[in-house]
Amino acid sequence: DNCEHLLDSCAQICQELLCLAPELCVLATSRESLAITGEINYSISGLTLPIMNTETGKEIHSLIQYDAIQLFIERVRAIIPDFKLTNENAKSIIEICTRLDGLPLALELASARINVFTIQEIATRLNDRFTLLISTHRRGLKSRHYTLRTTIDWSYALLSPDEQTLMNRLAVFPGGWTLDLAELVCHGNGIEKENILELLSSLVDKSFIIAETSGRSIARYRLLETIREYAIEKLVESGESALMCDHHLDTFLALAEEAAPKLGESYQQLWLNWLEGERDNLRAALSWSLQNGMGSQQIEKGLRIAISLVRFWEIRGSVQEGMTWFECLLAKTDERISSIVRVNAIVFTSFLAMLLGNQQEAFDYGNKAVKLAEEKIPENKPALTFALAGFASGARAVGDYQTSFKVGERVVKMMRETNENTFYLGMGLLGQGEIAIHLGYYDVARERLDESLELALGDGDAFRIAHTLNLLGDLSRCEQRYTEAQNSYAKSAELLRELGAQHDLASILFNLGFTYLHQDEIELATNLFKESMTIFLSQQNKRGMIECLIGFAACAVKLGRFGSGVRMFAAYYAISEENNMSEWPATQKEVEKYFGDAQSNLSKKELQEEQLAGSIMSLEQAIAYAMKPHP
Repeated sequence: DNCEHLLDSCAQICQELLCLAPELCVLATSRESLAITGEINYSISGLTLPIMNTETGKEIHSLIQYDAIQLFIERVRAIIPDFKLTNENAKSIIEICTRLDGLPLALELASARINVFTIQEIATRLNDRFTLLISTHRRGLKSRHYTLRTTIDWSYALLSPDEQTLMNRLAVFPGGWTLDLAELVCHGNGIEKENILELLSSLVDKSFIIAETSGRSIARYRLLETIREYAIEKLVESGESALMCDHHLDTFLALAEEAAPKLGESYQQLWLNWLEGERDNLRAALSWSLQNGMGSQQIEKGLRIAISLVRFWEIRGSVQEGMTWFECLLAKTDERISSIVRVNAIVFTSFLAMLLGNQQEAFDYGNKAVKLAEEKIPENKPALTFALAGFASGARAVGDYQTSFKVGERVVKMMRETNENTFYLGMGLLGQGEIAIHLGYYDVARERLDESLELALGDGDAFRIAHTLNLLGDLSRCEQRYTEAQNSYAKSAELLRELGAQHDLASILFNLGFTYLHQDEIELATNLFKESMTIFLSQQNKRGMIECLIGFAACAVKLGRFGSGVRMFAAYYAISEENNMSEWPATQKEVEKYFGDAQSNLSKKELQEEQLAGSIMSLEQAIAYAMKPHP
């Protein structure tokens, strides 16, 4: 047992015994294989675990099937015999078992603390796990098992100095890494780039690093969270922590800026998936740019990363996260930061505010970007053009469509004059098409959208193609060409599903549902509204939830449930007014049609009663009413 500290001797005696007795079987435990002929390795991971954030809502009885949960509860019951797994403590127990990687000793030590802490307190105190996880019952334990720290100390001491140094440095990767990333970030100061593969392989062999190679084109590596926390402490002790975090920041800045233009091209799905896989590392880089206190240079790097990630956040439904990063970074900007970087950051913040429905904030940021560009870099025409695009977007957000259209026309003209790349020209045309629909300029809208679609197809930009098709669907619906609209929406939805763009997919499904209603396919329409609402609920997208009420109200009217329809329309009107929402033209036409149908089929008294019932509903009550089966 535990051969790693006597590896050569254990290997030698096993080799000799097997040569003398070929039928002999030897069972050995070790962090590192003995590397002798005939050896078969069985990798032992931590105890089985539920998946954090996806299984916390499972039935309580199903959680006990996981070995880590079962061991933890059994050990707690040894101290508190009547302890029970409940809905109140289940989430904390899952967090404890998951953050301790299902390691039996760690779970034993954590459960022993139940005599002084609640389950919730134990989970919270895992941020200082090495102080928390100390045995107070030492009898029968080897000295290295007294605390979690001494257990890891014992194995860490068996590593070579270079192995220890590399493991410490790898702790800067909270989201795991590839060999290329390890070489970029961790080389230098005694560790040559060409030696990292050998050292990494040795740490994998010694079970400090987990290598994920199955079902992947590129191997990925990670540290268990407990080992990573230990390595972070050692990295701080070595005095290299700031240097490694700087390397990590610079590396992910370069990679994010490399990925940004690819998100508007034909291989955008591959780059989106890569960014998704590096999400935790990108967050760590952004956090370091804010925390390290070295001034404007680091803040500028953080802003550049955020600028590069805007499209990723938009497509993958992380708009609020992006907004939060921009707000934190912009709060720390000063005159030393490049004016172009500040203008771009402010424009993108305006754009994200618009997507979140923060109308006035979107306008204010757009206005600020124009003033900054005119004051600080008036000679930089592309920067001013981009700032004006942000202002047009902000004006659209507050409902000033005439100003938005007028400024947008100027932006498109300036983009053509400066030979702006097709991505931004396409986005400018897309915005103009949207505003033209609002203003009822349908011929202008189709002209702008057709050109935008042509550019998007030329770039192979599936996300932009999907958005343009959605607006073309809206235009067709405004013109009462429902079959044409349905085709556009269906193609848009297909592209968004492939991209994993759930935020935008929900809106397209909502739009598509109305085209089926116009063809009397009520069941199909209802299912689309339900799917749309489910996605909006999962994202806590309040605006989307409110708009979905219109779809359910329209279905009720189509089914002859006029009272239910009016009640949901009344709830929609009351809640949308409270949240300062305006209707999109295509949606407004649906509201007018179906509310009018319901109104004409109810008596004055029935109408008033249903309107009153709907007007006092909360959003949660309205959603529950809309989603429940009706006779």
